[in-house]
Amino acid sequence: MFRFGHATHPNWQGAIELALAQIEGQLQLEQFAPDRSRQQKIGLVYFTDAFAEHAQSILNFLIRKTGFSEWVGASASGVCATGAEYFQEPAIVIMLMEFPADSARIFSGRLPLPKAGTLNKAGRDAMASGLVHIDPAVDDITDLIQDLATKFTSDNIVGGLISNQGPAVQIAREVVQGGVSGLLFAENVDIDVRLTQGCQPVGPEHVVTRSHGQFAIELDNEPALDVLMRDLGLDDGSLANQSLDEAAAIISGRVSNGLFVGLRSEDAAKTEHYLRFAGAGAGSKHQEYRVRPVVGLEPNRRSLAIADRAQPGERLVFCVRDESAARSDLIRICAELRDELDAPAPKLSEYQAAGFQGMKSVRQPMGAIYVACNGRGASMFGHSGAELQIIREQLGDIPLIGFFASGEICGDTLYGYTGILTLIY
Repeated sequence: MFRFGHATHPNWQGAIELALAQIEGQLQLEQFAPDRSRQQKIGLVYFTDAFAEHAQSILNFLIRKTGFSEWVGASASGVCATGAEYFQEPAIVIMLMEFPADSARIFSGRLPLPKAGTLNKAGRDAMASGLVHIDPAVDDITDLIQDLATKFTSDNIVGGLISNQGPAVQIAREVVQGGVSGLLFAENVDIDVRLTQGCQPVGPEHVVTRSHGQFAIELDNEPALDVLMRDLGLDDGSLANQSLDEAAAIISGRVSNGLFVGLRSEDAAKTEHYLRFAGAGAGSKHQEYRVRPVVGLEPNRRSLAIADRAQPGERLVFCVRDESAARSDLIRICAELRDELDAPAPKLSEYQAAGFQGMKSVRQPMGAIYVACNGRGASMFGHSGAELQIIREQLGDIPLIGFFASGEICGDTLYGYTGILTLIY
C-alpha cells in the first residue's frame, strides 16, 4: 500500500517531520513494503492555507527527505487523511505513491497535456483518467472542465477547486499558481470512483413541462412553485401574497440545509457519478439524478430558478440535504466499493488500527483520494472528521488523503456539497 502521513503543527517543518515519522513507522509493516515492480515514484501533498506561503520550502524539504523528486498537490482550506480531518488549522497530508514505469504523468500550464491518443511505453493510453486541481479564479471554469474531459478516454476525472481563502498554490513538479494542474493516469492504473451528494427526496418525481433558461416554470402542467409547496407540505396558502423575502424565509424554515432538485433525462446514459435513490416516482426502483440547488423563486410567476437548465421532458424531484441523508449516501458509495472488492465490512478496533488491518480482499487498494466540499465536514455531519470515520469504518484502514474544495470535479461536471472517493489499485 502507499505510505502516507498527516499532522497539524504551527510550523510547516514540524508538521512534515511528524507526518514523515508516521511514514517511517509504516515501513515496519509488510503491507507498506516498497514494491520493486513499481518503479515510478510520485508524491502527493495537500496543505492548509496557513502553509501556502511556504510552498516552495515545503516542496524542497519533501524532495530532500523522501528522495521522491516528483510531487503534485495544492493548498486548501482543509485537508484530510484516514479517519482524520484538519480544517482551518495549520496541517499537511502526504502520500508516497508508486506506479509501474510510465504510468502517471504530472501536468500544468508549464507541463502541457499529451496529444489525444498518446500511448505510454507499455502501449497503453496515457490519458485514461486523472486528478485535477483548478485555481478558483480561473475564468469559465465549467467550460474548462468540459473541454478537459474531452481529452480523456474515461469519465474517471476527479479533483476540485483549491483554496479560495488565501494564495491558491499548486504543486506540479514545481510551485505554480493559476490555471489547472494535476496528475494523469495511464490505462494500466486501475481506479474506482464514487460520488456522494448526500440528498434525499421530499416528494415524487415530476415532469418539467415548461421552462425558460434557468427557470422551471411548470411541473406536470402546474406552476412549479405550487408543486414545491405541496411537496413541502406548504400548500395551505402560507406563501400567498408573501413578498419574495418572506416566501424564501418560509421555505428555508422547512429546509435548513438548502433546497435542491434532482434532474434526469429519460435517455440519459447511466453513470455512477449521479445521485441515486429509490422511490422517486411510481414504479421507480433505482434512478440517477444530477443534483442542483434552487437559487431563487418568483412568487408572482410561481416559478423557480435552479443552477442548471431544466429542459421540458426532463424528470425533476425536489430533495434536501441533512445529516441522515449524507451519512446514508456516504455509506452507500462505500458499500458499492466493497462489492467491487468482494470484501465484507471491516471490524476495527484501536489495536487493529495501530497495525493497519481491516478490509481483506484479493483486489486490494493501494490508496485512496477523497475530495469533499468545504461546506460538508462538521456543518453537515455534526462534528469534525465524521465522514472520514465513516469511510474508515466501511472500508478499513486504506491509506487515504485528500482536501476540502470550493467546488468538486467528477467527470465533466463541477459539483457542490459533494464528496468524491477514488480508490487506486
